[in-house]
Amino acid sequence: MGTFRLPLRPRLGLVGKFAVVSLVPIVLLGIVLAQVLRAEIRQRALVNARQSAALLDQSLVQPRLTASDLANGLSATRVRTLDRALQASVAGKQIARIKVWNRDARAVYATDHAIIGQTFPISDELRTALSGNTASEVSNLRAAENARDREFGQLLEVYTPLRFSAGGPPAGAFELYLPYRPIQAAIKHDTTELSLVLLGGLALLYLALFPIVASASRRLRRQAAENEHMALHDPLTDLPNRSLFQDRAEQAILATRRHPGRVGLMLLDLNRFKEVNDTLGHHNGDLLLKEIGQRLRIGLRDSDSIARLGGDEFGILLPTIADANAALGVAEKIRQALREPFALEGITLDLDASVGIALYPDHGRDVETLLQRADVAMYLAKQDHSGCELYSAGRDEYSPARLALVGELRRGIDRRELVLYYQPKAELTTGRVTSVEALVRWQHPTRGLIAPDEFIPLAERTGLIRDLTSVVLDTALGQLREWQKQGLELGVSVNVSARDLLDLELPETIARLLDEHQLPAERLELEITEGVILADPMRARAVLTRLDAMGVELAIDDFGSGYSSLAYLKRLPVGEIKIDRSFVMNMENDENDAVIVRSTIDLGRNLGLRVVAEGVENEAVWSNLARLHCDQAQGFYLSRPIPGAELANWVRARDAAPLHTRLTQPGRTAPSGEDTFADAV
Repeated sequence: MGTFRLPLRPRLGLVGKFAVVSLVPIVLLGIVLAQVLRAEIRQRALVNARQSAALLDQSLVQPRLTASDLANGLSATRVRTLDRALQASVAGKQIARIKVWNRDARAVYATDHAIIGQTFPISDELRTALSGNTASEVSNLRAAENARDREFGQLLEVYTPLRFSAGGPPAGAFELYLPYRPIQAAIKHDTTELSLVLLGGLALLYLALFPIVASASRRLRRQAAENEHMALHDPLTDLPNRSLFQDRAEQAILATRRHPGRVGLMLLDLNRFKEVNDTLGHHNGDLLLKEIGQRLRIGLRDSDSIARLGGDEFGILLPTIADANAALGVAEKIRQALREPFALEGITLDLDASVGIALYPDHGRDVETLLQRADVAMYLAKQDHSGCELYSAGRDEYSPARLALVGELRRGIDRRELVLYYQPKAELTTGRVTSVEALVRWQHPTRGLIAPDEFIPLAERTGLIRDLTSVVLDTALGQLREWQKQGLELGVSVNVSARDLLDLELPETIARLLDEHQLPAERLELEITEGVILADPMRARAVLTRLDAMGVELAIDDFGSGYSSLAYLKRLPVGEIKIDRSFVMNMENDENDAVIVRSTIDLGRNLGLRVVAEGVENEAVWSNLARLHCDQAQGFYLSRPIPGAELANWVRARDAAPLHTRLTQPGRTAPSGEDTFADAV
């Protein structure tokens, strides 16, 4: 059965509405003015009639009458005398009728002699005249004393009082009938003429206003279109904004539900864009974003959409995509387009981007879910420096399982379920263990020992990292104090995250813990990564300077794996750099890695910094590092991470071994079957 629909009414635009709405008041105004004009002319006619009646009374009638004539009546001779005096006015039809009344409402004279001597009921107008005032009206003669007067249609009746003594009461009244048709014709003529002038003026006003309104209407339409465009587009790049992007994504998903397929949704974030803004200023940053918006169109189809979602984050919608490999191919084309150098103020800039991809229906069935999961993938791409990542539920820190883990981690921190293992660091020249690195594990009640890479990122993102770091520091310093009581003098290093380093209360927390455990500050070393420093250099340097003033040792962990930060390195109060294990492990097989290790050792020595090599797993690497004059080493060749309770015995046994054994077989005395986790937090 078909659906009945009412016919659509045509919609009027602003000009049409003005034409309709303004015409009504203009017409009404014209009608009202015409009526006012008609009433004004009629009133003037009545005034003129009164003046005529007064003139006729005073010049022709009253001089020929006496008070006794009104009281006793006129003789035939006196009547003829008045007839002759008034004959010219009556014959010329300037006057229709004349009557003279006494106070008893008896007609003592009339141009129609048939009513002379008759008495009639006193009308309101006659009563007014007998009381001393002039009265006038337009009469239709329905109540006329003489029926023959009705042939005139309408007459102007004027009643004036007749006085024969100054200040005395009226002796009678003079009634004058003037033909109204000439006056009516004059009123009509004048009214018509003035109405035409009025309507002409209003028409001219209307015509003058019409183009003004039409121009305003065009401007408003343009402004409305611009406002609509601005509401859905980014003002800087003119790309669709988040609202329009989400709407297009929803439409693409609806279309795919009708015709099964896949929709690709990408989030792209520029790497190191903040540095460009800070160095070249926001104006150049804006110019760069505009250029990037144009570059991103390369490799996209006409049906694809690109949007700026805010800051240096962009969204890309692929309404139809074959599979994940095709989406990865598009992402690589986009990243390749961005690798072409940008030129700003004579400076050539090289930029890269991190891209996260989520597919419908593989990774979500609505836009919000896809955006959230593309954001997770983008974060992983940035974190891993891989450039591009497809969403993986196994790596999603916000998956239901991981979110449940957050609550368990909070309880685990409160219940002290976090345990520390310690990996020794030994001098390459003597083999002596001088300090250990504290590595945190989570002893989960049901899942057993959980590696740090599974819960540390959760703690960083949920704000638990502050409490977690405090527990780790407290545990490490407590263990250090216990070793000291056993006669073992060691230092301990603890890794801190970006959140920790930006916490202005961190120095106070560390000072309190050192005081509680009665330990000197130089026994504690904090390890930070280059990325942590670059996150907020000014704030990080402020916190590090305060820690250095306290006497806490500072080291840069994984040196060389991130962005080279030599400019910051020379300004930071660090005393140690740790060569990233990825270079150390391969230095025997890769000449480039060997060069990096050698250069880092030379750099550290030239800057007066202690150099520690991580990831030492065989004797060849140990010996090579010793020849390069590296200060210390740590890794599986020396020892796997050891529980705190076992470390003291291990160190004593090692110190008791001959020097040659400590140097050539440093890990021989390490406990068997120890923790198999990689030696990193």
